[in-house]
Amino acid sequence: MEVVLHLPVVPNVELVAAKAVEALGGALGMSQTRVEAACVAIVEACLNAMEHGGGEVVVRLAGENSSGRPRLVIEVEDHGGGFDPAKAPRKTVAQVLGCASKRGWGLTLIRELMDDVQIRSRPGQTLVRMCKYVEGGP
Repeated sequence: MEVVLHLPVVPNVELVAAKAVEALGGALGMSQTRVEAACVAIVEACLNAMEHGGGEVVVRLAGENSSGRPRLVIEVEDHGGGFDPAKAPRKTVAQVLGCASKRGWGLTLIRELMDDVQIRSRPGQTLVRMCKYVEGGP
């Protein structure tokens, strides 16, 4: 199972990606709680890509069965200036919750909500790859 979306930068388009996660997660038999976590993560990744990527965002969703462990794999790709993921601020959930600003939480939420997160970035392309297992963590 695979879904590929080419999202223009328009208000609320990230919700289209979240709906696709709901559909694919449900088809994989993922619990509602795990689907909701993946939905929040994809919304955050799409918002980051739209804000910093400067153009269309490509989203790839796939249901995979790696070593007998079904999972949802989500990739969000933009073609902006890139950034150094190692230098991105690493906040804890407690820091995020105690912060008055609603900005800068995206990567923290993504890392906390997904079972595996990989970020590759260079000028012209950033790819955020996230995995959520159908049951439990990795």
